Order: sequence, then structure tokens, then C-alpha cells
Amino acid sequence: MGVSTEVSFEEGASIPLADYRRLRSEVGWGGPSLEDAELAAALERTWNVVARRSGEVVGFGRLLDDGALYASIWDMLVSPLLQRRGIGNEILTRLIAHAATRSLTVLVATPKGRPLYERHGFVAGDPRASALLRRRT
Repeated sequence: MGVSTEVSFEEGASIPLADYRRLRSEVGWGGPSLEDAELAAALERTWNVVARRSGEVVGFGRLLDDGALYASIWDMLVSPLLQRRGIGNEILTRLIAHAATRSLTVLVATPKGRPLYERHGFVAGDPRASALLRRRT
């Protein structure tokens, strides 16, 4: 299914903190428990794609990129009422295109998002590497 022409995408865009926090809440993620200045600095360090419908932020994804070797995709968020309409697919397509020359692009998937990422060539297992995660408790 294609994305509605009512949705526009901004590459390399900033997202207002209130919209970022709202999207996280809408998808059930909560947090992060950072001061606005810390969160703004983190979001400005990434290359972002913002989806808007009638001016409202309805989707977001960000790429943490070293500019040469590696990139990682974070915060793939789409308002629940607009999920399964191609918005996340379009955001992901643009993030992948921006990192096309990197030797490795990684992401951490939620179970709900995993099928989308697999359709774009991401795999859970690779005999050359293991993904290890460490969360702050």
C-alpha cells in the first residue's frame, strides 16, 4: 500500500521535543527521562526523517551515522492510528538510502516492527557477528 499524498517527509529535519515525546507515548514506549536540553542535543546528533500530515508530526526515524563505516537506525515511530499505511516503510527507505554506502547498518527491532525491517533486508542472525545489548537499569 502506498503512502497517502497527504503525508510529507522531511529529510535531515529536526523534530520538536513535544512531538518526539508524544510519539513515544502513543506507541507505548514512555520516557526517555532526560531533561529537554539533553534530549534536544541527542536528537540533533542524528540524521532524521520526519513525516507530517496536515502539519502534524505523525512519524519519525533517526540515523546515527559515523559518515564512513557504520550507521544505526533508532526511534522508528508512527502514530498508531496511521500505522500499516506505508509511513514507516517510507521513513525506513529514506534512512537506508542515506546510509547506502556504509558497510553495516544496524537496528534494534520491536516484535511489531520486525517484519518491516526484514522486508528491507535486515536479518536476526549473521554468522560473522552477534548483536549484544546492555540496558541501563
